[in-house]
Amino acid sequence: MIFFLYGPDTYRARQKLKEIQEKYQTTYLHAVHVQYFDCAHTELQDAKNALESISMFEQKKLLIFQNVFANSALEEFLFERRKRLAESMQHIIIFFEAVRLDSSRQARLDARQAENKTKNSSKFFSWLKKNAKQQEFLLLSPAKLKLWISQEFERYNLKATPQAQEVLARAAGSDLWRLSNEIKKIAAWKRSTQTTSIRESDVALLVNSQEEADVFAMVEAVAQKDKKRALNLLYRHLQKGDSPSYLSSMLQYQFRTLLQIRDMAERKLSYGAMLQKTKLHPYVLKKGMQIARNFSLSELKSIYEKLFILEKQLKMGKGEPGGVFDLLFATL
Repeated sequence: MIFFLYGPDTYRARQKLKEIQEKYQTTYLHAVHVQYFDCAHTELQDAKNALESISMFEQKKLLIFQNVFANSALEEFLFERRKRLAESMQHIIIFFEAVRLDSSRQARLDARQAENKTKNSSKFFSWLKKNAKQQEFLLLSPAKLKLWISQEFERYNLKATPQAQEVLARAAGSDLWRLSNEIKKIAAWKRSTQTTSIRESDVALLVNSQEEADVFAMVEAVAQKDKKRALNLLYRHLQKGDSPSYLSSMLQYQFRTLLQIRDMAERKLSYGAMLQKTKLHPYVLKKGMQIARNFSLSELKSIYEKLFILEKQLKMGKGEPGGVFDLLFATL
């Protein structure tokens, strides 16, 4: 079985990749061996070994090849073996060619031209289009984008008004990676307010303040043991009128993500597996991995527990917000 996933919408393409992988792992339980190859950095012999080796303990072998058209030798080898691969009963092969478009207009044009060149010149691309289970992930139209936003909020038992969907779509455009993260942050905030309706004012407040406040910079300061800088950033946010509860929920979100990354790193999960489990953008995951190295797993658990206590204190009105944060940062 051969799948071919491609197109500029890398978020939905990644979701489909995850769906296929989980389907086969559920069907065959532990009898599926998964291997991931970034073909831009893969030796031809490694791919040959993966395709030719057979284990009596495996019912299926799931091989994921990303960026195969960036490796001409590997592309040629796979094209020559195309019929054998298609007829194989043991192999499930996924070719993943979703390329994220940069925000700049020129970068988008360059990416589109590169994609068109591949489509027009590659025999393997043409063969995959005709013979594989293929799906192209184009960027969502404005109407479909708003529908996607609405459905994402529903996953958190939240309902966004049409106006809120419009504001969020304008803020993030068709970048579903950013939209997904913004929706997670809004959902984290809404948990503290115990309401389920997302209004235009909620999105305008939370998305804009996130860009300005840059809570992530505060987390980096904590990771670098620079408490003075962390507190300066915090007080700058409070002086601008950012909600203490919102800052608390965002810190929880960031440290929960770092805790998840650190836990997976200690369990020796591959980068590809982390990417699929966290659903983070590759750049965000790499940045998170760098910061998580500054903490032990027990330190991150302790910080997350302290943030949970801080949120309860803020809700109960115990102490002035600045003082509550001071006490927290003093113990980190």
